[in-house]
Amino acid sequence: MNKIMGGAVKILKHYEMPKQKGEYFRLVCLNGKNKGLAYLLAENRVVMGRGEKAHIKVHDLKSSREHAEVVKVGASYVITDLGSQNGVVVNDLKIKQHSLGQDDKIIIGTTVYKFERFEVTEDKEKKKTKKKEEKVFEDETFEEKKSKLTPVLSGVAVLALLVLFLDSPEKSKTETKRSSANYKVNEVSDPFINTLKRKKAEDKRNKEKLNIYFQKGLREFREGNFFRAIAEFEHALSWSPNDGLAQFYLRKTKEALDNSIEEMFIKAKRDEESLKYQNAAVSYCAILRLLHRYPEDDRFVNAKESISRLEEKLGYEEGQIECAEEVGK
Repeated sequence: MNKIMGGAVKILKHYEMPKQKGEYFRLVCLNGKNKGLAYLLAENRVVMGRGEKAHIKVHDLKSSREHAEVVKVGASYVITDLGSQNGVVVNDLKIKQHSLGQDDKIIIGTTVYKFERFEVTEDKEKKKTKKKEEKVFEDETFEEKKSKLTPVLSGVAVLALLVLFLDSPEKSKTETKRSSANYKVNEVSDPFINTLKRKKAEDKRNKEKLNIYFQKGLREFREGNFFRAIAEFEHALSWSPNDGLAQFYLRKTKEALDNSIEEMFIKAKRDEESLKYQNAAVSYCAILRLLHRYPEDDRFVNAKESISRLEEKLGYEEGQIECAEEVGK
């Protein structure tokens, strides 16, 4: 895949890199219809939205036609809400304008994008040409070696035939007896060898499965999807319960999840005490989104009750504070 959207963005798969060396900025879609697509920012201003004129098409019912713009300012980019109906969330905080940093998460409706800056240090076309030249050189060297070795190998073959015909009958009998003895030993040890082979094949399969789920868990952990990461690490350990690395990352993920939620609660309570009720609501909503699949969790219940308390303080009706996503339903 290699599309140009009005010259403002170039669309690639997330694992594809530009051919020319240099510094690049991109937005990677992490979910939804365009999951896995990477939008290289090729111009100083890029518009995101649901409309036909948007450079980055957001396939989300909660997206406005022109929802947000990403503008290059100095050495990086700044995202600005273009007066959208549902707003823009960056790293779980609703913003009007935000200077983007490495790995920032942009949420429009329920669609998530990740902002990345990276460098390509070598021109891919030059690299391919260099590899072809090296291969030609290697092939030529092999042919030269082959032509030199041919006479030597022929001489060795003649000597081997002479030795074979000059061997004594006694030696032939000795070899026959030795072969018979080896056959009997092999006959006795076959069940043991087969068991070892089966065990080795099983260990190899378990290791492959462990690695698949471990890598999935690592990817989710790095993207901040802690619950999904925990599920993948636990799945990996079901194939190899004593794997130290998977056990370590499972503990690390659980600690990161607890710390993240605790920091959100601290911020929310601080804002609430300072009468910054709207800011407190944003933090409580972030907790509800994070724990929306676990409504029985005490922290989810606490955050939900805190939202109701804020509605009373603000004189709102019940349910008037709405989070970026529907939770707890």
